[in-house]
Amino acid sequence: MSFRNFPQYFTLFTNLEDLIKQKYPNEYEAFRFYKMDLMFKLEYLELICLRHESDKKNWEQTEKRFNRHMENVRSKSLSQTELQKESQILGAKSVLYSRLLMLDKDSFYVFANVLLDRVPFLLRPLYKGKVTNLNIEEKHFKNFVIHLGWLQKNREYVLDSAFYDRIISCGNWFCENLRKPRNKIIVHPDWNTFRSEIDFSGKLNRIEYNLSPIGESRKWVRMGSKEFIEISVLFKKIIEFLEFLNDYFIGILQ
Repeated sequence: MSFRNFPQYFTLFTNLEDLIKQKYPNEYEAFRFYKMDLMFKLEYLELICLRHESDKKNWEQTEKRFNRHMENVRSKSLSQTELQKESQILGAKSVLYSRLLMLDKDSFYVFANVLLDRVPFLLRPLYKGKVTNLNIEEKHFKNFVIHLGWLQKNREYVLDSAFYDRIISCGNWFCENLRKPRNKIIVHPDWNTFRSEIDFSGKLNRIEYNLSPIGESRKWVRMGSKEFIEISVLFKKIIEFLEFLNDYFIGILQ
């Protein structure tokens, strides 16, 4: 699948920017810069996805080469020196491409959360009288989770129930599938550690271990595993969410 078939994200919020310039001239410069920053972050995500596609192909080719190597080992069609050399090459390639795939996934989760945190900044001037019937303090637009929390606690002030339901539904999905893995596994693992398992399809599991007291010593105890969602799925979900916001605010401003 080619990511070039994705929606043309670079046109997102362009018409909305024109409406902001007409209707909220005092907010235009802030909106323009926040939109530019969000678009850069979105481009980062696409570049990570494209790199991930390439790394997956290299990983799959390594699997095929490994299978051929095992056939040569069984058939003894190559010398011991040749087999040993190929084994060393495959070992190095396996380490390299598996690490690259892990880096792709970690990078995507980090930058996806950065992007989501920019969304409230972008939309802040559009809320009063359109989304809510009161002025929300700027601190509640500080990041995506804080903004989502304010909406959930102040449902009675949101004017459009359909908008509320959609943003809460999407927000909870992103928190569960992007925020929690990023915080717990990548950024703030605390005293726990995570080991990675990746198969030749590119599926990544993170195995959590906790250093627990056993008798008079402490040992690493396996606590469970977390499978990372394929980043192409996450990217599409983000695009769909931004398209919804773009279309919604264009609709209420026109």
